[in-house]
Amino acid sequence: MCGRFSIYLDELELRERFPNHDISSLKDLKVSNFAPTMEMPIVVESQVVNMRWGLIPSWSQDKSFANKLINARGETLLEKPSFKNLVNAQRCIVTSNGFYEWNSQTKQPFFIQPTNTLLMNFCGLHTFWMDANNQPVNTFTIITTKANQSMSDIHHRMPVILEPGNEQEWLSRKNNFDVIQNFIKPINDSEISITPITKVT
Repeated sequence: MCGRFSIYLDELELRERFPNHDISSLKDLKVSNFAPTMEMPIVVESQVVNMRWGLIPSWSQDKSFANKLINARGETLLEKPSFKNLVNAQRCIVTSNGFYEWNSQTKQPFFIQPTNTLLMNFCGLHTFWMDANNQPVNTFTIITTKANQSMSDIHHRMPVILEPGNEQEWLSRKNNFDVIQNFIKPINDSEISITPITKVT
């Protein structure tokens, strides 16, 4: 599950990870609590496009899908009508510096961030939907996988986090889903740190 994340991005690392993209709309982006239905620049194969979080399939009659499809289970992407036609050519990257998760038992919030880098890139899928005024609405979803050992005490799911260096391979439309399917896995425990967030009383 990934329902909230933070965006405080390091410009130098952005340029290193996305050397072929115009990252001007990303480098000054600062949002401490990015939530579903909010809009942000999303990295696709050759550009950066503003999109709304919560995927609305192109065939949907209305936008009610948005709140239901903020995440996509990596194990069933090829089975779901909302995702199976997107996996080969409509993959994206959601840039972040970490995400939030809540322990389902104690309700304690945690912040999960990378240990060796400043940038945490989530694997995603994107599409566009035509609204009632015949205007395209670009939307995205974040792919999730089973939790690694570090996360498993908090939640049984986590976002798919790309290892540094795999960005272009994930984004390239030349690679069908079979080529990059191995990216959909929990990141190594050593690659993330988990910090409890002090509750305000």
